[in-house]
Amino acid sequence: MSVERDAMVNSLKQIVIPTLRDKSFKGSFPHFYRNLENQTDLLMFQFSQWEGTLYVEISKCPLSGRTGYKEEQIPVNKIKVYQVVGNSFNDRHRIGEGFEFSVYTTEEVAKDIQKSLDRAEVWWKEHPNWWSE
Repeated sequence: MSVERDAMVNSLKQIVIPTLRDKSFKGSFPHFYRNLENQTDLLMFQFSQWEGTLYVEISKCPLSGRTGYKEEQIPVNKIKVYQVVGNSFNDRHRIGEGFEFSVYTTEEVAKDIQKSLDRAEVWWKEHPNWWSE
């Protein structure tokens, strides 16, 4: 891991992760989940392979988890955003275009991500469920 990436992870852990915990998210970096009444919200941090950019991807799944491509059941505390493929790839969503910590300080980027969680809340609430209820 690069020094810049380590600094970004530390800023996320200091600024964003406490906000996720306040919103009832469980899990450990980089994968988080939250069980609600009718769905499980998923969030994942993903670093670009070309360094300097961080993506925040979200999705949702039924409370029962998901059946994987090998027909094994993946419980909600183990499922990852990239494992969710409902009716289309639109069932996964990126918040923003990418957060560039090579351009801005890691603290600024973490605060920007923290603010962008409102957009995630709207998506989780308004995006149709891909599974049949």
